[in-house]
Amino acid sequence: MDLLDIMNISSDWGIDVKDFTVLSERATLITSVEHEKFILKKKGCEEQFHKELKLLKHFKNYKFPTHFPLYNKIGNSIVTYQNANFCIYNYLYGETYSAAEILQDSIIPKLLGETIANLNKAMGSINFTREFPQKDLYHMVYGYAVNEIVVTDCSEKLLRVYQKLEEDIKTVVGSLPKQLIHRDTHIHNIIFSENTLMGVIDFEIVEVNVNIFDLCYCLTSVLSEVFINNNMRHNWIIFVGKLVAGYHSYNSLSIIEIKSIWYVMLCIQTVFMSYFANNKDMYEINKEMFLWIYENRINIEDSILHRVK
Repeated sequence: MDLLDIMNISSDWGIDVKDFTVLSERATLITSVEHEKFILKKKGCEEQFHKELKLLKHFKNYKFPTHFPLYNKIGNSIVTYQNANFCIYNYLYGETYSAAEILQDSIIPKLLGETIANLNKAMGSINFTREFPQKDLYHMVYGYAVNEIVVTDCSEKLLRVYQKLEEDIKTVVGSLPKQLIHRDTHIHNIIFSENTLMGVIDFEIVEVNVNIFDLCYCLTSVLSEVFINNNMRHNWIIFVGKLVAGYHSYNSLSIIEIKSIWYVMLCIQTVFMSYFANNKDMYEINKEMFLWIYENRINIEDSILHRVK
């Protein structure tokens, strides 16, 4: 989109656009002539958007901070422009922490853990979960992802690992409680200002899945940003214990859930490997991460058990 397109869309909200910055394929930061900031977002179908809107209204009533779509001049929160749907969110002033900051700070892991714990509690209180996709993590891994991986990777070592893990993952995942989850809790979707949570953003891919998925996804998102640095890998293992302890303080984990964290992280890495199966460089780095997590089970679990009492 160019400036004219953005101005045309924003005019439905009475926003006079001065400048814009493209943040991603779907998100654009716009600044008005009054120096106010907003997020313009390209959305999918209207039905999906209205499910998200219902969810965000629940968070608002629950007093959990998120971004929220603004209503335009005629009372709608979504408009169609050139055969695509758009909405405008209020801008959350603050910043996201880098992976390096997270691993070097003693407070941030606790803040992240608290945030994801409270997010999961808020999502666990929702009574309209049937409106969202229902997913089975074991099937995602062994019914789809592993099959995609073996088409392009004939590594006998990797195949042996998946064969060894399958029964345990089936049993472990099947024992875990499920609920509505965010599904994309990487660190760039959690916004703080001076160590105060401003909000969690991006609820487009919400689904019902194992309830520790969001916790484990945040862990792997940090590892993905520091994995090439050996020292930071070591610090990440320490971070795992801190984040899980921060989560546990606000949303108590069962023994089964604590012992399942390593398995769920491996499942998440497998899904990423399948996603990047046709991108050699991205596939290889995610495969390395998978094998490194697999080989460091004792260190990872010791880090968790050392801090979670």
